[in-house]
Amino acid sequence: MKKILLVAFSCQPGKGSEPGVGWNWAVQAAKTQDVWVLTRSKMKKYVEPAIPEELKDSLHFLYAPSSKKLRKLTIYLEYLAWQHTAFRYAKKYCREMQFDCVWSITFGNMFLPTYMYKLGLPFIWGPVGGAEQVPKQYWKEFPFKKRCVHMLKYWMGQHIKLLPWIWKPAKEAALIIARTQATKELFPQDMQDKVQVHLEACVDMERDFCFDLALAAQLKKSNGINLLYTGRIIDIKNIPMLVSIMKDIKKDYPDCRLHILGDGDERAESEDLVKKYGIQNNVVFYGNVPRANLLKAVQECDAFVFPSLKEGAPWSLLEAMAFEKPIVAYDLNGMHDTLSPDSAILVNVDGKTPSEAKDAFWVGMQKLLCMSQTEKNRMGLAARKRLETVHSAAGVKNYIQTVIDSIV
Repeated sequence: MKKILLVAFSCQPGKGSEPGVGWNWAVQAAKTQDVWVLTRSKMKKYVEPAIPEELKDSLHFLYAPSSKKLRKLTIYLEYLAWQHTAFRYAKKYCREMQFDCVWSITFGNMFLPTYMYKLGLPFIWGPVGGAEQVPKQYWKEFPFKKRCVHMLKYWMGQHIKLLPWIWKPAKEAALIIARTQATKELFPQDMQDKVQVHLEACVDMERDFCFDLALAAQLKKSNGINLLYTGRIIDIKNIPMLVSIMKDIKKDYPDCRLHILGDGDERAESEDLVKKYGIQNNVVFYGNVPRANLLKAVQECDAFVFPSLKEGAPWSLLEAMAFEKPIVAYDLNGMHDTLSPDSAILVNVDGKTPSEAKDAFWVGMQKLLCMSQTEKNRMGLAARKRLETVHSAAGVKNYIQTVIDSIV
């Protein structure tokens, strides 16, 4: 058993995204290693009561304060300031305890700096993303400010040797874990041997999904075909396009309904389109809902549609896979790595304009709607099997053990 300093800006039980990654990987690591997690002081009230009884002796938490004032401006400023503070605290803890390696795990973004490689310990970085970009042909669809952000991220990814906050930790790392194959390919050829691909997804079926699949048919409240989207309603999620597709779907499937759970700055525009197209009975917005209600909605739906243009391993897809739902998604970055051709209808967008990509997604939805129930069940079962074999907590635990054995 090795003593690991795991640095996690975000670490919170019962959450998805970055907080969930920090917590879930720490828990799995502690099953085979002596893990000391350095996180923000504000996380103490969440993490300490949640430590599993069987891990009391192997999962420990250390804290470094973060700035409330900077958080009010943006979480990224809070992160940047905290990295400096965390490095000072980490040096102190390293003097007091003998760690075998240091692992920087969240935020999982290669464009945001970490200084833990300076501690003089074997340094593990990741899972990190960076190459999960909106396709170039969509940039012109965004407002100028957001267009510039996408262009900057793309430029940074192509010139990491010019960016010391990326190049230095990458150069010093004993191992880099990339979220996707696309991110792995951003690193220079002479680094490829120390870059591995592993999605950040870490699903514990018993803990994360309490459900009864046999109950699904009894829970349905509405007739017809029920499609579902869950997640934020922001530019990269492409919800206005999905709404416009529903206008055409209604012509052939008047009893088809799209249920949208989530919120964001493009919700108002999307709702206006629903009114414009006169499809209020076919597209329903619910806003943010409690997780129990969300899981029930996933369980009840007939299929899951996910038109996002940029993702890592989206929790929304993992939920749909857990409930054995057929899925339609773009064959892009994280969706490509999370799903497989037998577990979803993956829509190719290579070389397509936004209009052509929309038509392709419409074709994908049509294909799903034309499938027999047997075909849908087969696809849903394949999705569940992939979740259990590729994205499970047990898989992450075994992977961490392999990483530590190879580095320390």
